[in-house]
Formats: sequence, structure tokens, C-alpha cells
Amino acid sequence: MSDVGDMFDVQDLTDVKQDKNLLPVTNGLKVRVAKANTQANKDKDIYSLKLELRIVDGIVNADGVAQYVNKPMFTGIMDLVYGAKLDIKDRATNKWWKNNQHLVEFKNFCKALDIPLSGIVINDQFLSELIGKEVLVNVTHEAQTMADPQTGEKVKTGEFREKLKGWRKVE
Repeated sequence: MSDVGDMFDVQDLTDVKQDKNLLPVTNGLKVRVAKANTQANKDKDIYSLKLELRIVDGIVNADGVAQYVNKPMFTGIMDLVYGAKLDIKDRATNKWWKNNQHLVEFKNFCKALDIPLSGIVINDQFLSELIGKEVLVNVTHEAQTMADPQTGEKVKTGEFREKLKGWRKVE
């Protein structure tokens, strides 16, 4: 006896693709922090802020109409990195990691919110104080990658995601 219920023939899924509505590439988009938390990558060796941001004024289209007002956006694992274990994988010898380039966007974010650049402690108080703060950010498109099952090398998937960078103060 089966618990499936009524039988249903599923359509051919071969050409079904996810419809991703990416925001247009935008500079100086005003966003407000709606939620703040932390996240780690699957290996637990990269740590970053996980923010839900809301678009404040929208993005003005060619017709002069503001779109995407209050649309939620989310930071990715590499958008606001505040810490990483540097003694693993190729990080100990990789110039980008050794020169702390992984911290640049977090530094820009802190400067945009007048957070002192030394003595930062990521805790519940720090996260709660981010809620409601507004900053300007650039939205770019970044090619998605995945590990090739045979070689383990990163290969582009043909899909893109929004990348947030260039954080600056709202004047």
C-alpha cells in the first residue's frame, strides 16, 4: 500500500530554470538594515554578517518610476567578511588573504556607520545596534561558481547573483 495518494505525471523538467530577478547594477543604493545576524561558510572557516536589507527609495527606471521600494536584499557569505581562518587551504600563501582584502568591505561598512575600526566585537549588542541603520551600497552582478565534480576546480554555472560592495555613509 502506498502513502503517495493520487498518481500525477510530472512534466518534463529538462528545460525548467529558476527565474532569478536580479536588481539592475546600481551605484549608491540606499538600504536600511532590517535584520542582522552572522553566518559561516560550510567549512566554518569564514565568518560574515548576514543582513536583511530593505531598499529605501527604490531604483528609478528609464520612465522615472521608482521600483523595488522596500524590496528585501540579503548579504552573501563574502559580502561582509569580518573573520577567517588564514592557516588553512591556500590562504596562508594567497596574497589576497594575506593582505586582508577579505576585510575591506566590512571596513567600508563600519566606516559608513561611524563604527570605530578597532575593538569591534561581534555580539548580540553589535547586531541589534545595526537594525534601522541606513547605508549606501553598490549592487553588482557576480558569476556563480561551483566545484567541478571530477576536478574539484571552480567553474562558472552561467548564473549570476547580486553582490553588494562599496558601502558608504548616507549624507
